[in-house]
Amino acid sequence: MIDSPSCPICGNRSRYDFSGRDLMFGLHQRYDFFKCDGCSAIFQNPMPSPEQIASFYPEEYGVYSEDARIRHLSGFRKALLRQYRGYKHLDVPPHLRLAARLWNASHRIGTPAFGNGGKLLDVGCGNGRYLLTMRKLGWQVEGVEFSESGVRVCQKENLTVHHGDLPSANFEDGRFDLITVRHVVEHIPEPQGFMAELARILKPQGRLVMETPNANALGRAWFGPNWYANDVPRHLILFTSDNLALLAAQHGLQESGRVVETSPKIVLNSIDYVTNNTGKPSKRRWARRLLAQVYVFIAKRSGRGDTFQITFVKP
Repeated sequence: MIDSPSCPICGNRSRYDFSGRDLMFGLHQRYDFFKCDGCSAIFQNPMPSPEQIASFYPEEYGVYSEDARIRHLSGFRKALLRQYRGYKHLDVPPHLRLAARLWNASHRIGTPAFGNGGKLLDVGCGNGRYLLTMRKLGWQVEGVEFSESGVRVCQKENLTVHHGDLPSANFEDGRFDLITVRHVVEHIPEPQGFMAELARILKPQGRLVMETPNANALGRAWFGPNWYANDVPRHLILFTSDNLALLAAQHGLQESGRVVETSPKIVLNSIDYVTNNTGKPSKRRWARRLLAQVYVFIAKRSGRGDTFQITFVKP
């Protein structure tokens, strides 16, 4: 272990932050994380090899074993997309259009603005459910997925998905109008090269939307190594919104907006890690849910939610 490894984001020195183990699968090997003195990025050191990283993802991990069938879009959801995101081709009854116009537009809708049949790339597309949704909304979609299991699920839905990492897809310069990177960048051992590739394949005026756990989250302060979004050892780097914006700026991308979010799921799973809950019904269930609701309220009011989303534009 290096006493003060260099930060992969800004190159500054760092200091030991915490040691964690794989709580999701109950494994005991520990992994050390350091926090940058400059930009506050938190990263695993030593950084694992590609072979080690591959071993962190068993077949039962995450979305790979899920059904990829598209989630139904409610009429009101379609009305919101039509009113606020430019999806004018969606067929929406007049009463729902009126309801959408009266809705508080300051609430986050989530779905990117319509690209008029533009090309969308989802990096780390998992089982392809998001691609199916966006294809239905009128985008030309492609994906990149490291997991062979995930690629198989996508292929069953006739989705164009490249198996491997992003550079191996060998896309041409400026191919995509929109690139989405949702809960992927924290799994990448070389963030500089990854961001450079994203910038290269994005069209001028194209948008890059990134979501990742928030290293500045209230939950991380409350739960420490038991914070669910640490996801040791799979999460190699934990970002703040500021240092992710710094990374993007180093590769010529300009920030156009950010949103911090939270939900009961992460805090409930964190409580389970603390109490070693088996997931079976227990007398503690009501207390867990009450604590989760209190946490969500405080996190939202403080702006220290568990995840954040940033949108970047290529000039």
